[in-house]
Amino acid sequence: MTRFAKDSRLIFDLGMNNGDDTGFYLCRGYNVVALDANPALCESARRRFAAEIEQGRLTVLNAAIWEIAGETTFFVNLDNDHWSSIDIGWAGRDASRCKEISVRCVTLDGLFGEFGVPHYLKIDVEGVDHIVLGQLRGSDVLPLYVSVEDCRFGFEYMTTLASCGYDAFKLLDQSTVPQMTDATTGRAFPAGSSGPFGGELPGEWLSHPDMVALYSTSVRDLQGHRLAPRTRWWDIHCTNAGTAQTQ
Repeated sequence: MTRFAKDSRLIFDLGMNNGDDTGFYLCRGYNVVALDANPALCESARRRFAAEIEQGRLTVLNAAIWEIAGETTFFVNLDNDHWSSIDIGWAGRDASRCKEISVRCVTLDGLFGEFGVPHYLKIDVEGVDHIVLGQLRGSDVLPLYVSVEDCRFGFEYMTTLASCGYDAFKLLDQSTVPQMTDATTGRAFPAGSSGPFGGELPGEWLSHPDMVALYSTSVRDLQGHRLAPRTRWWDIHCTNAGTAQTQ
């Protein structure tokens, strides 16, 4: 039977980028494993969070998450580092410029084995989010909370998460995050950051069918046609309701 890591004080920030999410999780008192394949972003984070790294509260991994451990090609987008990806089609969208580098790659199972299963797993790894979600299947212990950046595969993401035992979902409009503050610390969320998670998310948790109904009438329909303007984008959050209620 699958268990969920309700007592963990660890967060995985997969797709750290500029480190704003990592900074928030540290501010909330969590230990963090922050992963990014862009070496420049990792070096910047090591300078920004030198004290937390020295304290053993933060590990910064310069790596890409992938199907197998080893080494792979990664494309750093020189015009918008948020778009950097293993997938050149994803990284090079809108004819933007990319630089090809070789990076270490790791698996989710490998990270769980090395660091433990986190309380919350944030996934924002441009173009390979489905690889991470697929690796959740079959784990005896799973994060209590998971979020993933929405894209055209949102329906598939929710189906995969439901098959893992996640039965409560929320849709966070990321364009509203800069207007939010963290209720616990009073910290304002910068533009481009992921915002709140877990019990701090606004709105009610929805069942998988109710989440699909909401998503299919607000984000994109069942045929995949986008309904919302492109100035709005979302993260899909989920939990196991029974475990979360006993936290």
